[in-house]
Amino acid sequence: MLNYNHLYYFHVAALEGSVGAAADKLGVTQPTVSEQIRSLERTLRVGLFERMPSGLKLTDVGRLAFEHTSVMFRAGERLVQSLGHGPQNVPRTLRVGLSTAVARSTTTDFLMPLLALEGCVPTISSADSAQLLRELRGNELDLVLCETEPPVEMRQGLELQPIAQTILVAVAPPNIQPAEDWHDVGLVQYRPTSSYRWDVEAFLDANGYRPRIAAEADDSLFLVEAAARGGFVTVVPRSVARDAISTGRLRVLARVESMHASVNALYQDGETAELARKAVQVLVDHVRAQVEA
Repeated sequence: MLNYNHLYYFHVAALEGSVGAAADKLGVTQPTVSEQIRSLERTLRVGLFERMPSGLKLTDVGRLAFEHTSVMFRAGERLVQSLGHGPQNVPRTLRVGLSTAVARSTTTDFLMPLLALEGCVPTISSADSAQLLRELRGNELDLVLCETEPPVEMRQGLELQPIAQTILVAVAPPNIQPAEDWHDVGLVQYRPTSSYRWDVEAFLDANGYRPRIAAEADDSLFLVEAAARGGFVTVVPRSVARDAISTGRLRVLARVESMHASVNALYQDGETAELARKAVQVLVDHVRAQVEA
């Protein structure tokens, strides 16, 4: 059977990178650390470290084990804190998952309000929405910000709250005057994997626009710069193009109706969601203030 001490000694050794440093950290002898690690390797029947002159290097299996122990011991710390036995005034960690689509299509100040949450240390990671949802259900994340609503059957036990409805705009440099059907301009477009792609396609079809496709990308900031510097048309969230529009580098050609352009928050329901709810409300207030401004 797995031994908690074996796992903890392995975890500390992986963090410290050497048996000597782990022994100092744990307040034990180096042979004790080495034996604990070997016992764990014998139990799991795998090698967790490569022993090198410079120290310990995790094997592929060791890296996988370290991911699991990181979750385990982080959960243990949160348990101690929640029961009131941890140090007073210890900041709580808010584990935020940001979908790649949202990361690429929001302004750099979108998440800034989270940094001002009192008694909270946000840790932010990015991945595709499906992976983030799995991590949320596995209690590896506290809050997920994504661009689409999961199907109802996948939202059981989760709370969903819209944060912002993204406004898309077609923009171009001031000197670009497209023909009636846009046949004379190049369009820098989202890739088909982006949810915004379908909004743009619907906009073009509804208006009979037939621009030349100049390039495809997922990064909204790149699309803005490509339009401003290259003399192209692009469709991006208005918030991302705001600075370029206000400085006259780009002008708005049209507003694009969207069925997909939004940012939604997902988190576990129940009392454990208190910090996530607070974070969501801060983000909602921030977005509302920007719209009103």
